[in-house]
Amino acid sequence: MQDGIEDMEGLTVRIRILSALLGIPILVFVLVIGGKVLTVALTIVSFIALKEFYGLFKRVDVFPFQAVGLVSGAVINVAIGFYGGTALAHVMGVMIACTLACFAIMIVQSRARILDLGVTLVGIVYVSLLMSMILMVYSLEEGNIIVWLIFVVAWLGDTLAYFIGINFGRHRLCPDISPKKSVEGAVGGLLGSVLGSVAFGIVVAELYGLGLGMLRLVCVGFIGGVMAQLGDLTASIIKRYAGVKDFGNLMPGHGGVLDRFDSILFTVPVVYYILVISG
Repeated sequence: MQDGIEDMEGLTVRIRILSALLGIPILVFVLVIGGKVLTVALTIVSFIALKEFYGLFKRVDVFPFQAVGLVSGAVINVAIGFYGGTALAHVMGVMIACTLACFAIMIVQSRARILDLGVTLVGIVYVSLLMSMILMVYSLEEGNIIVWLIFVVAWLGDTLAYFIGINFGRHRLCPDISPKKSVEGAVGGLLGSVLGSVAFGIVVAELYGLGLGMLRLVCVGFIGGVMAQLGDLTASIIKRYAGVKDFGNLMPGHGGVLDRFDSILFTVPVVYYILVISG
């Protein structure tokens, strides 16, 4: 029995690695090309992730205003893609329009769907707006290089936490939220985020002459690493609420799109605001 479990875990690891190897070239291509290609690609990814988020709640008899939410999220993605951080002034307008549209639907249906409205708006902020901040980072000076720091901090931390947790995890971190996560894995993941951030700074300084500052890199790695793990736990508590393991099954070994980006979503604001404030 134990051998069977170990074989399944080994297969899962191999599938995760293969899936990542197939996805990384696509990510590299999109980030290198940038511009409209990046905006279109991120809008599509955000659309799929938001659809997964809304679909999850339907399992517990909560029915977000999906069409209104998806359109609003896409508008936010495109606006920030074309206008960068200056588009944030119009994001509130999109959110207000979305809210009013949902209330109009409630009036037509003669039914107050306040919980549905709440999930609709939370989904836009949680998925569309946070994911759009990748485009805001890209719009910064040398943003085409700095944007990689987001993925290094989040995914290296996630990868190290996964492997250290499997091999050395003994103490449960949040058993009621995510039973498999361990304190050892969390510490290892945080260390991976910090080391990844510092290594990134050294590499880009050598290759591009881009000095990000050691203190700033350590702060990005540490705070970004903490937020990445909070993002992962946030996704876990949402999935546990709905009684599912993954947001979707689009990416073998990783679940849905939102499963792969859950830590990214909480890391992006850290990278953006630390660089902007300290820049």
